[in-house]
Amino acid sequence: MIFTAILSFAVVVCLLPQLVLSQNSCITPNKAVGTCIRYQECPFVQNIINLYGRNIPRNIHSQIAQMQCRSTTNTQDFHLCCPNEATPQSSSNQESQRKVVRSESGNLNRYDRQGLQLLNSVTNCGNKGNPKVSGGRTAKPGDFPWVALLKYKINADRPFLCGGSLISERHVLTAAHCIISQPEVTAVRLGEHDLDSEEDCHYLGGTTRVCLPPYEEYGVEKIRVHPNYVHGQIGYDIAIIQLNGVVKEKTHIKPVCLPIDPKSQELAYDQSFFIAGWGGTEHGSASAKLQQALVTRKNLDECRQYYNKGEVSQNHICATGSGIKHTCRGDSGGPVFFTHRFKNKYRVVQYGVVSFGNSHCGQNNNQPGVFASVIDMLPWITQNLQ
Repeated sequence: MIFTAILSFAVVVCLLPQLVLSQNSCITPNKAVGTCIRYQECPFVQNIINLYGRNIPRNIHSQIAQMQCRSTTNTQDFHLCCPNEATPQSSSNQESQRKVVRSESGNLNRYDRQGLQLLNSVTNCGNKGNPKVSGGRTAKPGDFPWVALLKYKINADRPFLCGGSLISERHVLTAAHCIISQPEVTAVRLGEHDLDSEEDCHYLGGTTRVCLPPYEEYGVEKIRVHPNYVHGQIGYDIAIIQLNGVVKEKTHIKPVCLPIDPKSQELAYDQSFFIAGWGGTEHGSASAKLQQALVTRKNLDECRQYYNKGEVSQNHICATGSGIKHTCRGDSGGPVFFTHRFKNKYRVVQYGVVSFGNSHCGQNNNQPGVFASVIDMLPWITQNLQ
């Protein structure tokens, strides 16, 4: 859903009980000491506006609404009980002030300025033309240069169990369930297309043979899993892998954009997304070549009709296609994306991470899949890019 900006809070929360305070001091809904100030002056709120624009998630919107207070000196303007830890301080220790937004409910709804700046510095992200696809099919080499493969410490001809996406020169986004209770992830492969071929080539115009450079593999320096993820459940199913080296952009290896600006967060209710991965196909076995498909977002209630394995919540995207357009086990951790407005240009932006879907992948029952919402997880992502 698209939510109204903070400017509408004065109308939304006017019916809520107001906090009692002494002078300008107040108590936040989390029972912490705060200061009752105009919402425009509260860094906690302003940083949320900077991050989400007009698309503030419902849970954060509700938390801010609960922070309303009554000023003893100014009864005309809308005031919030701003947490003292988020107000400006005179200390010159900039490091201690980097994480400036904290959730009143302790749900890690804050973002890190340094992490946001890192994402903002990825200037050439998602720089590909909009692929046109009507159903699941094999992608052309180089179509999706941000798609990654996670390599596991297993004795198998195919040591790849999950996918991911390159989001910076050193970070790959994936699903938490691809990390927890799984074999050790030993490397991340980038720039791959056909697992059965040493050289990925295709023909342009039917006559000109074009080959991509070889794939590249990077070791794993650190893995961060969302602290609220519980194995066997589908909430907060997201993780970040920090690579042991800097990825240099090439024709077949490029990062995808994340929706860090307001324009990129404006989604249609029935928005269609691309998914890509090497997971199972309608034939049951995993594909050697990168596959692509198109899915369309549905109401979360449609997913709730199918899945009892954990709660389908606002931090999910529910989407479905038909037939082979469903995601399969091997697509887990892969990106959900489409071309959208990003910094006044059209770029490929990632909006989800493949999380949980139909175990009978590829059967024509139109059962939806569940994807972790990148927009909702952006605060945590920015915190974990160091």
